[in-house]
Amino acid sequence: MKFEREVFGLLGFLLVLGALYFALIETGPAKFFTAPNAQKLFYLHVPSGLITYLAFLMVVGGSIIFLYNGSEYADRLAKSSTELGIVFGLMSLASGTFWMKAEWGGDIVSRFLTDMRLATTLAMWLLYIAYFVYRRQPETLQVKKNAAILGLSGMLMVPLSYLSSRYLRSHHPVIVGTEDQGSLDPSLRFGLYLGLFGFLFIFIFLFKFRMEIEKMERDIFKVKMEKI
Repeated sequence: MKFEREVFGLLGFLLVLGALYFALIETGPAKFFTAPNAQKLFYLHVPSGLITYLAFLMVVGGSIIFLYNGSEYADRLAKSSTELGIVFGLMSLASGTFWMKAEWGGDIVSRFLTDMRLATTLAMWLLYIAYFVYRRQPETLQVKKNAAILGLSGMLMVPLSYLSSRYLRSHHPVIVGTEDQGSLDPSLRFGLYLGLFGFLFIFIFLFKFRMEIEKMERDIFKVKMEKI
């Protein structure tokens, strides 16, 4: 199992390097962009955002299962996925902010308040920050249940953030869609897929690692409680 985990991590690292090579070397300055070089953040910004959605959907799934049958594994899954979602979400927000500033200019705060993709994504990320902070206290059964209820908010926040660029006021392009919706140029998809699968494999590596750590921490806690 450990060897399998390391393979995921190494493969993900190599794929991300490939995405960086594609973005920085293989592709020239992007056309029709005010900041064509800043556009190269696209190959990291979009994959990290999609992995953030995946992580928070896993929180929703783990929370549902925990509330249904009290599964400790589901609770560990939700907690671990939250932490990783926060990390990848920070990467997406940070890269998006740099790209936004270079491409659109203007005040960053006003952009986050007026662009619904930015606003909903930030709200989703802050909500799971709250989940993370709440779980720092002693993990009683009631704390786990309350956290699971908070985690369920992703059922609304994830699709709201993802669909906001289609149906709400936003400057963000639609990456997956029909040609009249401004879907991604086929020539750029290879680099996007490299970044997406690279981050996915890194996420799997980190998730497996974090789940093992969480299990060890809980086992140690149980041993300590038995000695009291």
